[in-house]
Amino acid sequence: MSSHQPHTPDLPNANDSSQNLPAPGLGRRFAAIGYDALQVIAVLMLVTLPFALLELGQKAPHQSALVLTIFAFFSLFWRNGGQTLGMKCWDIRIISSNGQAITFSQCLLRLIAATPSLLFFGVGYIWMLADSKHLTWPDRFSDTQLIMAPKRDKLFKQRKA
Repeated sequence: MSSHQPHTPDLPNANDSSQNLPAPGLGRRFAAIGYDALQVIAVLMLVTLPFALLELGQKAPHQSALVLTIFAFFSLFWRNGGQTLGMKCWDIRIISSNGQAITFSQCLLRLIAATPSLLFFGVGYIWMLADSKHLTWPDRFSDTQLIMAPKRDKLFKQRKA
């Protein structure tokens, strides 16, 4: 059986992309997080609707559905293209430390690390300012990194050449 290799478009050479492309700044990261948070909240409201209509309230099935929805949202975007819509708006892409697309395990580890990183006033993200490689706690914990995605106009010029 062959393993499914996720699609990572727009990277001219995925193996050395992490060395050639700079890391996004803290402002860009928080802007993408904010943009994605709005989308996740909207999706979670849709997932909550049937539970509210059936008057199931805050029971285990509802809470499990919310957690699974958050994981599905991020893992599907990260595994298929390396960008959520918020990351795409801010030209950010996520890759594994080896330059490849991230795995489902890395998605899970990243989300686990992101929770305390945000809950403790963003210190897990602010950490990147002191880190020599500009990595955050979620980056380190999941062996991933964020890079600046190449601009689309540069990509089209490269493809024509």
